[in-house]
Amino acid sequence: MTVVPTLPVSFVDEVAALVRERTGLVTGPSRRAAFEQSLQEAMLAAGGGMDPVLYLADLVAAPAVMDDLAARCTVGETYFFRDPAQLKVIEERILPSLASEAPEGRPIRIWSAGCATGEEPYTLAILASRLGLADRTQILATDLSRPALGRARQARYGRWSLRAAETDAIAAHFTAATGGWELLPALRSAVDFRYLNLVDGSYPSPASGAWEMDLVLCRNVFIYFDQETVAQVAARLLDCVRPGGWLLLGPSDPMIGELAPCEVVTTEAGLAYRPRGTAPAPATAFRGLAPALEPPPPRGGGARWLDAASPPAGRFPGKAVPVGPMAFAEPVATDGAAGPPATEAATAGERYAARDYEVAALLAERAIACDGIDPGLWALLVRAYANSGKLAEAERACAAAVARCPGAGELHTLQALLLNAARQHEAARSAARRALYLDRGLAVAHLAHGAALAGLRDTPAARRAFQAAARLLDALPADAVVPASDGEPAGRLAGLAHVELSLLGQASA
Repeated sequence: MTVVPTLPVSFVDEVAALVRERTGLVTGPSRRAAFEQSLQEAMLAAGGGMDPVLYLADLVAAPAVMDDLAARCTVGETYFFRDPAQLKVIEERILPSLASEAPEGRPIRIWSAGCATGEEPYTLAILASRLGLADRTQILATDLSRPALGRARQARYGRWSLRAAETDAIAAHFTAATGGWELLPALRSAVDFRYLNLVDGSYPSPASGAWEMDLVLCRNVFIYFDQETVAQVAARLLDCVRPGGWLLLGPSDPMIGELAPCEVVTTEAGLAYRPRGTAPAPATAFRGLAPALEPPPPRGGGARWLDAASPPAGRFPGKAVPVGPMAFAEPVATDGAAGPPATEAATAGERYAARDYEVAALLAERAIACDGIDPGLWALLVRAYANSGKLAEAERACAAAVARCPGAGELHTLQALLLNAARQHEAARSAARRALYLDRGLAVAHLAHGAALAGLRDTPAARRAFQAAARLLDALPADAVVPASDGEPAGRLAGLAHVELSLLGQASA
């Protein structure tokens, strides 16, 4: 029997503090013994023995090592059709209401945050299929455990994961496989699994896929956070929910009504949360759901457009993209922000940096009306539209931009990212290839190319694209700003490229 040495108290304390900083997971006195055991297992799995100095260095430098330890510190207990009362509210009330309220052509977007091995998002896919909403529903599932995401993508489960599923449901949605059951391909393809750490600042954003959601489930995750982290993460999750949408937590999670800007709604299955300013649900559509608090003032905030990272999973509304000059809006008052045409481009950049995206877009439009061949202005306009929630306008602006400035690789890269967001992966691949034809050194274009190829299930080609991105990014200083990335540092994007490569390896295993 292998004897695992006792770890120094100071080392355990230092690791616990680092885990809390990077992931938000708190190690209180009641969890101390379990944390030490998880730490010992993680050190052995890392392959460096039980040397505290070496492991701590790996923990600081390698995100995969930190993610592995964090995953071991959480229970990860999940199964199909868990918490049936809440699922009933989703199936009978929330999804039908979202379907009836969504404009024609706009999908219902759902996010399972902290999805573990995939049972929860696949359950949501089954619910959508039962309601005849499969073609209208897009599901994003994220976790910080790479092994869990790899298992989720395989969609093979044993009887224990299906212990709450009815026999008829298993027969309707699974096929027998070695050692268990395999989900039907149509349900597998309905879920987009992505790596995401809820504590970092990469969302809400189109690049992470976590934005403009109709329904977010983050169940039994907050139990691992302290109150400060719960408040921060809850606020970010609510920023990802579009007006009229929903955030649902687990029955053991703390209430967030006083911690984050939201409206609290009482349901038969417990509390639900909605962005501030959401109108009360009609009684005829949501009998039994009533506002539990008076609506507070409208919230602020907004998403940030990141040009790279994991491929987006959303689909934005809007008609087919016209190719040709844009139709500019009539001038609108901007509280003195606008100036003569010669200064509007600079002012647009300033307003964008201040995250005043609507004014930035207006000023960029005016500047483009005077100089329609400046690719930098077009790129700013596309990002400003996306950040202010005008996604159809962002789509049309990008189409017009590449028509007016066909030699700008950054604009083709932006178009590839938007097309990936719409799951138009074949068109996204073409746009990314155009960008790379113009500039093989655009690491963000390689990332977008890899995302498109992964969406097309061309794993070998996707791996080559992400490897090319990783080589370019690894060669840069970690704090260097990556071209066409909207200010992202090379170290972070390199880490994300390596995450994609790791996930591709697990998916093909």
